[in-house]
Amino acid sequence: MKELHNLLEKKKIEGIRDIRDESNREGIRVSIDLRNGVEPETVKRQLYKNTQIESSFGFNTLAIVDGKPQTCNLKDFISNFLNFREDVVIKKTKYDLQKAEERAHILIGLSISVENLDKIIKIIRGSKTPDDAKKTILKTKWKINKSSKMISLIENKKVKGFYSLSELQVNAILELRLQKLTALGINEIENEIKKLSELISKYKKIISSKKELLKVISEELKNIKEKYSIPRRTKIIDAVLNYDIEETIQKQSVLITVTLQGYIKRGSLNTVKTQKRGGKGKTGITTRNEDSVVQTLSVNTHTSVLFFSTEGLVYRIKAWKIPEGSASSKGKSLFNILPLKNHQSISSIMPFPEDESDLKNYQIVFATAQGKIRKNSLDDFSSINASGKIAMKLDNNDKIVGVKICKDDQDIILSTKFGKCIRFESKKLRIFKGRSSKGIKGIVLAPNDQIVSLSIIDNDKNNKNRKKTKDEKSELKAKEKFILSITENGFGKKTPHIDYRVTNRGGKGIIGIINSPRNGNISSSFPVFEGDEILISTNKGRVIRVAVKEIRTAGRNTQGVRIIKLSGEEKVVTADKIDDNLV
Repeated sequence: MKELHNLLEKKKIEGIRDIRDESNREGIRVSIDLRNGVEPETVKRQLYKNTQIESSFGFNTLAIVDGKPQTCNLKDFISNFLNFREDVVIKKTKYDLQKAEERAHILIGLSISVENLDKIIKIIRGSKTPDDAKKTILKTKWKINKSSKMISLIENKKVKGFYSLSELQVNAILELRLQKLTALGINEIENEIKKLSELISKYKKIISSKKELLKVISEELKNIKEKYSIPRRTKIIDAVLNYDIEETIQKQSVLITVTLQGYIKRGSLNTVKTQKRGGKGKTGITTRNEDSVVQTLSVNTHTSVLFFSTEGLVYRIKAWKIPEGSASSKGKSLFNILPLKNHQSISSIMPFPEDESDLKNYQIVFATAQGKIRKNSLDDFSSINASGKIAMKLDNNDKIVGVKICKDDQDIILSTKFGKCIRFESKKLRIFKGRSSKGIKGIVLAPNDQIVSLSIIDNDKNNKNRKKTKDEKSELKAKEKFILSITENGFGKKTPHIDYRVTNRGGKGIIGIINSPRNGNISSSFPVFEGDEILISTNKGRVIRVAVKEIRTAGRNTQGVRIIKLSGEEKVVTADKIDDNLV
């Protein structure tokens, strides 16, 4: 319990609302209450990873194989153990067989002596010394009758009529006690020979048959288990316990913030509540005097985020690996997260699709501040090393300002800080094979003007000329696309996308919003729907979440309305649409 509370305080385990100790005399019980919307399986995996609920231990699989030490895998370990047991059992069985055969051989001699008892006694009594008696008995051919069955059982050979005794047998006869000559004693000899015959047959079977040998090994292991085993204290279940670390991360919407001086952090998007147009917003990040927010992005914790540097390199990192910070924290330095050089900074960030199975059908479009544009296959960026990858070659005074994913049936919109914009078809922009080119002209810029936004919008050319029913018209109105433009002084408006005509790439563009002293320069421009929500960030670290329906619809050549109230020299730096499918 104490360990769990410590982990909660350090935020190593998230999603737990309360922990209760409900242990009693029947056993230990800990009850964990989860917050709303938290997946129990995710918390369970966090507990497995960070507590002693699941523990693992290693053991040394070094074994002596053929007289040499060898490290074995589990299969080899078991196989070598079985080979060792086979060798031991065969040696033991051969030894037992030898002893049984020796004993049976002596018993056969005793049985023959009992059959010829009178003759044996006569030889012993007529001999001067035991050696004389021994030599005479060894030379004599002994008549057998009952003993022939015993000989065939033990020695597997047929003897007709007579049998010659061996020295071992004669020694046993001479040492025989008189009590063995009784009827009971003779019966005992016969019974012992029968038992030995069965044992010898069993031993020979074990030595000659692999199946019988394995049976013996199995029985021995069962006997050891019955003798020494104790009831199992754990349960073996069919479950995968080696979890990927990402599986322990709760999937939730987060807001990533990057500052001019290279600080970054992520925070929960739920902490930013929707406000009415014209509000002041709330603090999203605390910045230093000379620092300001330059990029914000709303994603989920499992999304891969691409970071594009001012040198034209791209880096990739999962959102959950970005350090989490509170609203009042300044974040962590990007140099601690990405292998950036001293003179590099991040100029653009982009979420990478979670489903990477269909990348060949998509393209990635780059736009630079100086009006250059380039399109590559998205598959070119599916694999990015930890040290980064070349994304685009840039001029000294240029930088990447926007990176988006598109398809051939979509349009590309470029917007400039002076309020101009141009819309052209994606399919008319050729796919570049290399990643080290500078791209081609996307828009002709006025002096001191530069691109601030790159947007992708669906091309509805197929539905343009067809007559629509009343229901289709109402449905289209609900799904009507707008181009939302936000200025640095906190003003903005949305304009129906059909007001932005499709032209050819490389033109001067048309007015998207008026760039007036009241509005200031344009900071962002992108497509939205009526039901969307947007997130606006200022250079002082404040953010505001506003519903699109709160923003007035107006024509292109207008100034718009106030969306966020700024103070002093505060400026809007970025605005993004909050995606519906973040989680």
